[in-house]
Amino acid sequence: MMSLKRIALTVLFITSLIVAIITTWIYSQLDGSLPLLEGKTNVYGLKADVNIARDAQGIATITANNREDLATATGFIHAQERFFQMDLLRKNSAGELSSLFGDMTLAYDKSNRLHNFRKRAIDIINHLPNEQLSLLKAYAKGVNSGLDALKSPPFEYLLLQQTPAQWREEDSVLVIMSMYLDLQEAKGKREQSLATLYQSLGSEVFSFLTPKGSQWDATIDNTDNSNDFSPNKLPKSPWPNVTSTSNNANSTYNSTTLADYQTEQMPGSNNWAVAGNISQTGSAIVANDMHLGLSVPNTWFRASFSYPYKDKQINITGLTLPGTPLMVTGSNGHIAWGFTNSYGDWSDVIALETNADKSKYLTPEGYKAFTYQRHMIAVKGKEPTKFISKETIWGPVISAKDADNLLAYRWVAHDRQAVNFYAQALEYTHTAEHALEVAAKSGIPQQNFVVGDSAGNIGWTIMGAIPKKSTDFGDLPHSWANGDYSWQGYLLPQAYPKVLNPSTDRLWTANSRVVGGKMYEVIGNGGYALGARSHQIKQRLFEKQRFNEEDLLAIALDDDALFLKRWRNFILATVLTDETLEKFPNLTLAKNIIESESTLKASVDSVAYRIVRNFRITLRNKLFSELNDTLSSTTESFDFSVLAHQIETPLWQLITQKPTNYTALPASNWQQLFVDSFKEVINKMTENQSLDEATWGQQNVSNITHPLSNGVPLIGYWLDMPEVALPGDSYMPRVQGRAFGASQRMVVSPGHESSGIMQMPTSQSSHPWSPFYKKGHSDWQKGTASPFLPGKTQYNLTLVSY
Repeated sequence: MMSLKRIALTVLFITSLIVAIITTWIYSQLDGSLPLLEGKTNVYGLKADVNIARDAQGIATITANNREDLATATGFIHAQERFFQMDLLRKNSAGELSSLFGDMTLAYDKSNRLHNFRKRAIDIINHLPNEQLSLLKAYAKGVNSGLDALKSPPFEYLLLQQTPAQWREEDSVLVIMSMYLDLQEAKGKREQSLATLYQSLGSEVFSFLTPKGSQWDATIDNTDNSNDFSPNKLPKSPWPNVTSTSNNANSTYNSTTLADYQTEQMPGSNNWAVAGNISQTGSAIVANDMHLGLSVPNTWFRASFSYPYKDKQINITGLTLPGTPLMVTGSNGHIAWGFTNSYGDWSDVIALETNADKSKYLTPEGYKAFTYQRHMIAVKGKEPTKFISKETIWGPVISAKDADNLLAYRWVAHDRQAVNFYAQALEYTHTAEHALEVAAKSGIPQQNFVVGDSAGNIGWTIMGAIPKKSTDFGDLPHSWANGDYSWQGYLLPQAYPKVLNPSTDRLWTANSRVVGGKMYEVIGNGGYALGARSHQIKQRLFEKQRFNEEDLLAIALDDDALFLKRWRNFILATVLTDETLEKFPNLTLAKNIIESESTLKASVDSVAYRIVRNFRITLRNKLFSELNDTLSSTTESFDFSVLAHQIETPLWQLITQKPTNYTALPASNWQQLFVDSFKEVINKMTENQSLDEATWGQQNVSNITHPLSNGVPLIGYWLDMPEVALPGDSYMPRVQGRAFGASQRMVVSPGHESSGIMQMPTSQSSHPWSPFYKKGHSDWQKGTASPFLPGKTQYNLTLVSY
């Protein structure tokens, strides 16, 4: 009989062998999912060989003999480096994430399925011009070839125990639809929230809490002080006179809406340009930093394209979006361009008038029956989930099926005009004027488009389809039953708002109102940002009379807290009075710290900035918490965040005028509220440390993670970016939060790309074993002026036609 010792050794040997086999297999799978960097590989469908050169950071230069081959090569490299990211984007808009993640994303998938984006994407594909469709077909071939050329699937699929599906042409449209979901409202949250506010509080309070403008407005057409955008006066009657109609215990209110020290982040961006008259290059200089949620890998993929077009060689460098074949932003030697999210009015909530059993809804042609869409959602590890959604002639029904009043949603993203690939023409456009024409014909989520050319011209317009509306819709939902409210097609390109070569030689946008008058009327207000960033950028642009690229980078990295200057003065003059300090002498140190930092900056070592910033947010939260809680418990459609970006104006009016008719004051008097808010901030900052140790950098620590690292915590160390203290914040050009901020920083003068600047967080690659992983991240983090153009070639890969 075998001895216990021999049995134990045998078991240990077999166990070790199994562990070794599993480890070897895992290693081989991870190693096999690395992209090809050198050598040659065959790619079906190429007309000629294509070269992909990479520098030390993995920035790719793709050289092809024609544009379709270049699209194929772009798809190939995107698939090899970023396929999982691309897959998430297409599944996100199509409502198919549950096939990867199971029940945890089912509710989200159902919400997105209301838009039928896959069906709409196929329809868009079927109506694209042949040259655009050919580009997508070539790209899809490249994606699938790149995926097939991997020895094993991208490592994320190993962790999820899934197999990646092939890429189709409509998937590139779905990627852009995901950008619509990220940059715009998917279900009319703003209009629904404003309707709740209006119905609950009346027109006087509604107007006060929803100003159209402020002292921070910084428009490019000098309409800053227009009476149409003046703040509204304080309400005269006691307010807010509203009571809850439901039990707070059943409220769907999301506590993060008024969470402690909310950073008021919104997908957005900064961009600005200076004309050749005031640039050191003689060409225009364009700067752009697009603000998005930050994760691993980054949204963008850096690349250069080189290919012949007619009798010229096109050389263009910038950022691509994995999942799509075009250059999103960059410079071709003749023009450079960038974007900021426009926050125009690109959607409308429609109040439906229904018959008694809600089986029909009223239209200008009489009652019509709802149409129904059957959905089947694949759920990992379970049977598919089936459900049915309602649709109208205007768009999907977005309210709950048992809601008293049904709502439908009209959104540009639902129309064929939402997506096209006409922007490819920017690759061979030579002038700013022509670029504005291209922008007006392009189908993307509507953006502020700023361009400059090598002759020194600069221009602005809206890029993306602009709906023509029958009348001014305002901010609230309306019935479209009698035909007074309707969309009447889309604005013709020649009617687009635009500014070309302003007399100031400067342009700037930052998600706030850009223009007024007739131009504003066609853009509308979809919840644009407070103008603080625009105001600060404009101020910096007028502080100098001549600029180079590093001057404009300095504006992008500007963390001066101009927005909080008056709050600093308010604290010193009104809150920390002699009477307050006599009663609470422990606040003296805080006053000394604030006084010692006369120039308030969101620097990592600033204690004063953290105090002032957190005081403002604490005071705001206290002041509006009762109003928020009551309205949130009244209806699930109310979300305070839609007010947050313009709430600064009524907030400042309240605390400086201290009205006696504000019934929701959470203290016996205004001064007590101020002092209580300040004490709360100091107490939180000193819970486990002295006040002079409680810096802004301690609070603003980066948390840039891979989508899977939370689900598989042990791999986070290899996948996530290092946690570091970050300067910057929301109301300044250097927008930086824990996992939000500049997804890139670009400064480039067309024709002078060699002195251009580009920074990008995380890195080119999504694979932790890649030689490019985390390369370039420290430049973004530190604000180093890293090169715009790719560096010396380190790796050469040839895609061979057959």
